Amino acid sequence: MGVSENKVLRRDGKLPFLSAPVKIMQNLYNYRQLLKHFIGRDLKVRYHNSILGYGWSVLEPLALTVTFYILFAILSDSEDPYRPLTILLGILAWSLFAKTFSNGTTCIQRNSSLIQRVYFPREIFLFSKSGYNMFHFILSLLVIIPLLINYELMPTQQLILLPIALIMILMLGTGLAFFTSILQTKARDVEHIVTIGLRISFYLSPVFYPLEMITGGRIPEQYAEAYLIANPMATYITMIRSAFTGAPLDIPTMNLVITFATTIAIFWIGSIYFMRKERKAVKFI
Repeated sequence: MGVSENKVLRRDGKLPFLSAPVKIMQNLYNYRQLLKHFIGRDLKVRYHNSILGYGWSVLEPLALTVTFYILFAILSDSEDPYRPLTILLGILAWSLFAKTFSNGTTCIQRNSSLIQRVYFPREIFLFSKSGYNMFHFILSLLVIIPLLINYELMPTQQLILLPIALIMILMLGTGLAFFTSILQTKARDVEHIVTIGLRISFYLSPVFYPLEMITGGRIPEQYAEAYLIANPMATYITMIRSAFTGAPLDIPTMNLVITFATTIAIFWIGSIYFMRKERKAVKFI
């Protein structure tokens, strides 16, 4: 306990305001073995005593892809040549964000018994969920290989957009969870609010339809720009699609800069809030 407290230099009000994200990164490095343990534990729990095992990782996104493909084909006249692929990538990208955000929201509350027995940096729980969801996303990406072969899509320089988008999605989901995980310890309603918000945002984001349906002239240009700023996931989903299809991103540079800056700010401010409030928050669990 004493060693951990000295190593972490925790939440006693003396922590410099702007150093919180840096301190979190140091804690993640110092407790990297524990972080790996939690990620491995979550993977074992997910597939333990499961007949299909890894198959469940791809069954849900495939089922949703088929469903939205049929609906989109009926309701839209869009001529997307890679429609099954773009829908599947949208679902996988959204799932990465949604699960990182929702799992992060409840991770402190649901690990209350462990928190009460032993001390270590509580952000380990949030980042273990991020790491687990990232690993799950990578496994799920294997299902797009047949589609890439079918469409004869080869890697292009656009592939660099993939790691950038993934990092930004994890930062956005974790940054928001920094706030909600603390609030969840005080009011269990937060979990339900997050769930409802994610469901609404799912349909407001270009998950099963292309971004062009919103920015392609159907709404005034100024509103399209505001939409991109207010919904960072619209940009990140489009980046992941462009990474695999090689299509131009067609998002103004200024919008990209604002979206990245907003995500980084959410993560940075969220980490400060978390480190300043988590010591008091654990008293509620």
